Amino acid sequence: MNDGIFGIAALATIATICSFVSHLFIKKFVIAVFVSGILSASVFQLAAYLNLGQLDPFYLFAAFASFLIGCAISTIIGCLILKRANS
Repeated sequence: MNDGIFGIAALATIATICSFVSHLFIKKFVIAVFVSGILSASVFQLAAYLNLGQLDPFYLFAAFASFLIGCAISTIIGCLILKRANS
């Protein structure tokens, strides 16, 4: 498997787990999305650091991009949780 695909899969997995946890413990939707985005970006950057042994030269861009992806995944999962709770 390609390293790029592995990184995307790792980010999606981390963001999904962080999203479920934040939406279970935080009742406000927007705050849960924001916390999940920050948490998933931080955990992903920590995992990348542990994998590479050094900081990525473009870690600021990567952190921002992973924050946006984490927020998007968290929004989708949060909508699914709200839909399930309301039905």
